[in-house]
Formats: sequence, structure tokens, C-alpha cells
Amino acid sequence: MKEIYYVYNNEAIASCIFLSILNNIEGLDIARSCLVLPFLLDDRTVSYLSKNKDMELEDMIKEQSRLFASFNKRYLTLLPVTINSLTILNASNQISIGNEIVATTQLYSKDENLGERFTKIEGIIPEFLSMIEKYSTIQLYKILKVQL
Repeated sequence: MKEIYYVYNNEAIASCIFLSILNNIEGLDIARSCLVLPFLLDDRTVSYLSKNKDMELEDMIKEQSRLFASFNKRYLTLLPVTINSLTILNASNQISIGNEIVATTQLYSKDENLGERFTKIEGIIPEFLSMIEKYSTIQLYKILKVQL
């Protein structure tokens, strides 16, 4: 099962997600970037967010506690994919990593199709970003109960 998980949630789609996010914001701190994939590579979370626009993070966690019961496990499992994706993007000069991660290129032309799954994920990125923007990275780790 673990092999299937890594085939489904791989560095290619993760890299596209990071570039899409970075094309929507000025920069992303490294600790916060580690929270992105456990959210956006979970199909149930993506589906829920696409149906419930303008959702508050704490309300979502209360209403969908089963989605967040495994958040820490997803966080730890996807940490290598996060690191690998950011390393690939940095090595290919698509991002710059300093105090923050900053995009140095645009993801793609809007005319290109990167697949149905990515299209669904990309569609909720603005909602995801607005949901987490009012929290500091430390607050997000506490709210999501990430254990390092």
C-alpha cells in the first residue's frame, strides 16, 4: 500500500502544487510549506473544500474531525515528498529558497492541462491560502496537532 501512496502522491504533482501556490503569494516559509501537501494531496479534504468555500480552518477541523485525525501521519509520510519537490524546484531554478521560498518562474500557461486531479487541487488553492493566512505557522502546527 505504501508504494501506491507514493506513486499517487509524488514529486511531480507536489512540485506543480508548490509552484501554483507560489504564483498566488509572494513567499512561503519552509515550515509552512510542510503543511501544504497533507492538506492538498488528500482527496477528501480537496473535495470538502471545493464544496465548502470560505470555510474557517477551525470549523473545518471540528466538522470533519475524521479528516484531521490522520493529519500528523500524512504530514510525516509526505515530508520526504515535500523536501524532494522543493529540492527539485530549487535545483531547476524554478524557486529560490532563503528565509522564504519564492517562485522564480510561472507554473505554466493557463491553456495547458495538467490533469483532472491537479485541476481540482488548483481550484481550491485560493480557498486554502485564505483559510490559513490569518494564522502564524506556529499556530497552524498547534491547531493541526502536528507532532515532530
